Amino acid sequence: MKTNDNSLFSELYTCYYQVVAHILDEAACHFLSRRQIENLAREHGCDESILSLVPPLLQGNWPFLKKHESILNTYTSALKKPLFPQPLTRLQKSWLKALMSDFRFQLFFTDSQLEELKVALSDIEPLYRTGDFSLFDQYEDHDPFSSVMYRSHMHTILEAMVQKSSLSISYLSQKGNLLNHIWLPCRLEYGQRDGKFRLYAVTESKNGRKRMDVLNVARILSVKRTDNVFSSPVDVDSFLDHSLCKEPLILEISTQRNALERAMLHFSCYQKKVERLKESDSYRCTIYYDQRWETELLIQVLSFGPVIKVLGPESFLMQMKKRIENQALLMNGKGVIL
Repeated sequence: MKTNDNSLFSELYTCYYQVVAHILDEAACHFLSRRQIENLAREHGCDESILSLVPPLLQGNWPFLKKHESILNTYTSALKKPLFPQPLTRLQKSWLKALMSDFRFQLFFTDSQLEELKVALSDIEPLYRTGDFSLFDQYEDHDPFSSVMYRSHMHTILEAMVQKSSLSISYLSQKGNLLNHIWLPCRLEYGQRDGKFRLYAVTESKNGRKRMDVLNVARILSVKRTDNVFSSPVDVDSFLDHSLCKEPLILEISTQRNALERAMLHFSCYQKKVERLKESDSYRCTIYYDQRWETELLIQVLSFGPVIKVLGPESFLMQMKKRIENQALLMNGKGVIL
């Protein structure tokens, strides 16, 4: 089946392609309601996938679904056969080969998995090499990604997160104190600007109250899995609510230059709410962030240029103005590097 909309997928087999494939596979088996379709889009994509994918599917812009003749607001797949798995293109293999040279990539795979990838991509040239890039907006004291101990610690943490088991960790704090505790690992976060992985983990204080600690993975001296397994998930955000800023950041995101998709990927680590503005062809994004990462968020917002407009709060706007004014002075040799 063909469609006249050339913007259906911006790239081959992207996340949006996979989300639509899941919806069509389900719709080929049984009729789906609008809510079920939205839930599938959220489950296999993100909240913003509902805004981008569901309307064109249901309104017929993308003619892949057809309505049930008698049951109102239910849909089935218009395709005679379910979508089949697509092989990787040579360009995708070349990109994957390039990623393999990044030590951060190797943190998430075992030696046997890396060897299997190496053999499968043995005849492929990498799309780029790490030496092709000169990074000027990042700190140089990033985590030691190539360290054997660091990689071993990451593997142990990732395995414990999947198994929901706690960890016995020996940790050197920023103040130089040696801490030995039992922590339940809940979330890993990566800071693009400082090049550090942070582990959000729950521990129990002496009075029996649970608290969330943020550990720099590079400061972990030793880590070992325990036999304690937790069946129920931990609501990380409920622990972090107390450290969130009093006023959320409010952005207006243009639809130009694929800005919404890029912004959602860029700000994926933040709590946020997105809604479409009816009076204009743009979106309002409300971001709830930890006050500690405000400077990093500020730099991320500035990197988008004119496709993102900051609506508030006033304190954030003032910081943006100061940085822009200082940048203008720097160009004239009069500013101070912040």
